[in-house]
Amino acid sequence: MAVGLWSNIGFTAETKTQKPEPKHDKLEENVQQTVTKKPEQDSFEPQGNVQTTNSSQTQSAAVAQHKNTFKNRIASIAKFFTATEEITKGTAKGAIYGTLTGGLIMAGGWLFGALPKGLKKGNSLIKVFKHPYQVISSKTKITASIAAAGIAVYHIIRGNMQANLHKAFIDKKLNNG
Repeated sequence: MAVGLWSNIGFTAETKTQKPEPKHDKLEENVQQTVTKKPEQDSFEPQGNVQTTNSSQTQSAAVAQHKNTFKNRIASIAKFFTATEEITKGTAKGAIYGTLTGGLIMAGGWLFGALPKGLKKGNSLIKVFKHPYQVISSKTKITASIAAAGIAVYHIIRGNMQANLHKAFIDKKLNNG
């Protein structure tokens, strides 16, 4: 990668980058034009370097024509299905792993928290087995729900990132052949 006024990096495969005109010449022209012009009271003239040229119009027409090809339509369908598949897989993994994590934390809280307390108190041992959710501490319930939600969110975000990766791969194959 070159560092300087212009680099050799291009974003499309068809066009090659050209060395842009130096910006200081355009700036001097704008300064000279604004100094010599008298502002009209009823008209609005935009400030800045907004200029439309024939080359930019032809580029936009080429891009618009390129978007309507059969190859692009097939690629957009492929991107939709791969993105849907990856996001669905991420959501399913998040639901499964999140539920398992929450369940294991709750089981550990019951096994190492509620069961020893029930053994110490002889009459509450029956309650520990009949109503296990009631005897688990609220701290364990909150920890289990936060951990389950965190694991689920992680897998959903990871699925979304994988979908973006697959979309970029399809775009790369589309543009590079």
